[in-house]
Amino acid sequence: MFDVAIIGAGPAGTAAAFDLLVKGLKVLLIDKYEFPRKKACAGGITPKGYHLFRYDISSVVKRQCQTIKINPLNQKSFFINDEKTLCYMTKREDLDLFSLKKVIEKGADFKVIKNIASINETPTFVEINTPGQSYKASYLIGADGANSKVRKQIFQTKFYKKQFALEADLKIDLIDKYQMEFDFSKLKNGYYWIFPKDDHVNIGMYSIDSKVRLSTQRLFDYAKQRFGSNRLEAIKGYPICTNGFNYKPDSKRILLAGDAAGLAERLLGEGISFALKSGQMAAASIIESKTGRVLAGDLYPKKLKEIQADLRFYDLSARWFYNFPWLSFKALPIPFIHKRFVKGYADGKTIKQILYEG
Repeated sequence: MFDVAIIGAGPAGTAAAFDLLVKGLKVLLIDKYEFPRKKACAGGITPKGYHLFRYDISSVVKRQCQTIKINPLNQKSFFINDEKTLCYMTKREDLDLFSLKKVIEKGADFKVIKNIASINETPTFVEINTPGQSYKASYLIGADGANSKVRKQIFQTKFYKKQFALEADLKIDLIDKYQMEFDFSKLKNGYYWIFPKDDHVNIGMYSIDSKVRLSTQRLFDYAKQRFGSNRLEAIKGYPICTNGFNYKPDSKRILLAGDAAGLAERLLGEGISFALKSGQMAAASIIESKTGRVLAGDLYPKKLKEIQADLRFYDLSARWFYNFPWLSFKALPIPFIHKRFVKGYADGKTIKQILYEG
């Protein structure tokens, strides 16, 4: 029997696994894919996310961006600049493989399992049943993303919402002349992004409005307009799970982390930093449960309150921002506000910390 089974070997799952393994726990890590595997994700890591990794990921960083271009609707474009890195560009398939290797080196037992038939929780362990075998663990962490099978099996009520994004890669010459960019001028209640990597840009679109159709044709047209080419590769659409501030763990031995728990913010759709932090919190809850008489399912909700408070603030910010974008874009270039925002973002602070703590 394992101390902990983790389903999903992305950022949340590997973050949890690493901390558990450091403490000497026996960990089973399950994913339905062999690695490296294609992963729908723009691959931008915020400073707060970058510094949550327990190991150096610089070898898989394709570019560090100190400048972000903002294109508002019906207003002049402006730039956000800082001496510190504002975003670290990676390819998720590289980042996830790197992290998986780190936890395997630490002793994780990694298995590729295409189908989980059922999950049964008992007072003393969790049993994971697959078509050919069953596995037992004292605890289970569901870190299997926005379409989580673990969440589907254990939660009867829907606490989360799904936002959607569409992305693609475009190989271009003279990559260094392109900057990281958010373009709010052409998409209702959302934006197009341009993320420069080593030999290509990742472009995509995101909206909080379910009525906005994120079609591949719109992405083709945008690429043609901006780059003179629409030879897009690796086109992927994917959900982003939000509203995790409504997640209330009601299981003692099954914990959800990352997108499986709806822990992405709604304003820009960023989720890697919350995945890492929630994975580490899930691990910390299990580690504490081993030294005391309290089950991890009782400890985890208390730890999650910090993340959930941030997410609730992001949700309110998204509502305000997309209802009154002209006011936001009028305020952001003002030197006092601009410097406060940029410094806080580069230091890895949340929006709430930036606005209230400076």
